[in-house]
Amino acid sequence: MTTGPDEGQDPPEDLDDCIEILTCVRRDETRVYRLRVVPGGAELWRVSESQLAGVHAVKESDFQSSEQVTGFLEELRRSLIAGGWREG
Repeated sequence: MTTGPDEGQDPPEDLDDCIEILTCVRRDETRVYRLRVVPGGAELWRVSESQLAGVHAVKESDFQSSEQVTGFLEELRRSLIAGGWREG
């Protein structure tokens, strides 16, 4: 089971312990997607940075299996590219 973005979720103290799995850029905004292994599964975090908004992190989803992660990331990559983002 996956859950959607959680704007109210505080990011972990240190996102450096996460695995960087995808970086996308569009104009002046960069999004870095990081996977964090937790008991019972994994969390996907999006760290966004832009000149106007600064840096912020949002937990995108919770996963319970590697198959869920793989499927979600494939769809995410396709959606971002269709939306004008490029991998960077």
